[in-house]
Amino acid sequence: SSDHDRGRAAPYHSLMRLVIVPLILALLVGCASRPLAPLVPVEGAPPDSMVAATLERAVTMGEILHSYRWAQSMWTENLELIDELQPTLVGRAALVWGWEHLMLRSLGALRFRVAAVHELAPDAVVQGCIFEFVSRDVERVKVPEEVLAAFGQPVEHRAFDFDAMLPATAEPDWFPGWEREAAVPDITRTETQLWFYHLATLYLDAGIEAIHLGNLERMAAHDPGLRRTEVLLRRIREYAAANARRGWVMLDAHTHGVVLDGRLLLDFHSFPLRPREVGDPAREDVVLEAGFLDAIYGRSRGGVTPSGTHVESQRYLVELDNGYAGPSAGGCELPECVWGCDEITWFWRQSPDRRDELLAYFWHRVQELDPVGRLQVPGVRTLQAQLSRGCERYLMHDPGAVGCGAGQVSAVLELWSGR
Repeated sequence: SSDHDRGRAAPYHSLMRLVIVPLILALLVGCASRPLAPLVPVEGAPPDSMVAATLERAVTMGEILHSYRWAQSMWTENLELIDELQPTLVGRAALVWGWEHLMLRSLGALRFRVAAVHELAPDAVVQGCIFEFVSRDVERVKVPEEVLAAFGQPVEHRAFDFDAMLPATAEPDWFPGWEREAAVPDITRTETQLWFYHLATLYLDAGIEAIHLGNLERMAAHDPGLRRTEVLLRRIREYAAANARRGWVMLDAHTHGVVLDGRLLLDFHSFPLRPREVGDPAREDVVLEAGFLDAIYGRSRGGVTPSGTHVESQRYLVELDNGYAGPSAGGCELPECVWGCDEITWFWRQSPDRRDELLAYFWHRVQELDPVGRLQVPGVRTLQAQLSRGCERYLMHDPGAVGCGAGQVSAVLELWSGR
């Protein structure tokens, strides 16, 4: 072509570059932002609308469904509290942490106790727990034949095998103080999956509809691709689809998010409140802020939810955590401790009016920091023994009705009503 024709073509090519290059970049960005997982629900997952509704009036009611002495002595009062609160989630109501054969025996009346809760609060989701802890006592628990059959294992009369739940090629994650008699179970081991599936089906058969999976990532430390973890969770959901009260199970864990190929494996996340100490130690003030330690605010991972919708950030609950501060009075120096205590014991040590103020602050501040976050209020929660002023548990109940009652019922109802 002539120089004149080339001169005429140059502006045309420049114009095309101005138009096409941005279009290509936009397409690439659009593709990169699309979720990898298909927007279809996983069998046995609850609708996202149900998850959202369940997190609005969540309360921790630790171990109330067990039949050991404390739970029996408080059963009527705990039912009355549930009736008054009408919560959407009754959290941590059943659990197993060591002494497996005894704790399972204490759940012998589980179905009847869950039914009693639903008689008073029909729409409440009741939660059981599967934690990152197993002890050698599990060898006193028989493996149900139907659990073996579900995994294609030989149906035989045998107990669970503690050693077969530990990592095959790595040092176990032992629990201090148990002299190698308790460890974190490895979720990649078939025996661990049998145990977890047994607990899940026990809960689901009794009418429990939510399962908290504790520190799931610690149990999945040897499952970097999360494939084995996903297989177990799908198996539990499939059982729920066929057997659960409403045909689904709501799964959560203490995590910022467990994601496989763009799909969130959990229906919501849970995490400690993580208040930061500020100001005068005599007043024991705290603030909630994004970025403090490992706080979840603004960090809950997104993806395709189990019910098949894409979210930038998964819904979550934060709660006043417990159990990590040790026995010494006010001596905890862990970064996550609050004025020498775990979170719930510090909260209990405040005056009743101050606790009401703190609940209101936490309730509003969580949603201010992150619109997908909600506060799970404490109803029944184990306290740090040496700091608890003679009370084994924080109890929301009015003090006139229950010894050690903290008296936060009216404050919680006011928050939940939006006043």
